[in-house]
Amino acid sequence: MTTNHLTAAQREASALFLEGQGWGYGGQVDVDPIDPWNVRGRYGWVGGTGTAAHVIPPTGTVTVLLTQVAMTSPTPTTLMREFWASAAGH
Repeated sequence: MTTNHLTAAQREASALFLEGQGWGYGGQVDVDPIDPWNVRGRYGWVGGTGTAAHVIPPTGTVTVLLTQVAMTSPTPTTLMREFWASAAGH
């Protein structure tokens, strides 16, 4: 469930939405560390209503962000990015 099941071609075609992630059964999985918070093996979900939850097994960390600010594009909001950077210690 927490392993990427997309092919390289599928990930490339969906790069705008994935940003270094793949897709397991039911959630996003970090594959490429393109941002400081991307850790291989991190998995979770980013919801369009401003919520996000991730489990990061390599660091033993769980992050949960609950907002009421809907996403207006496929790119995570600045708040989400700042939250993830803070949780990653950056």
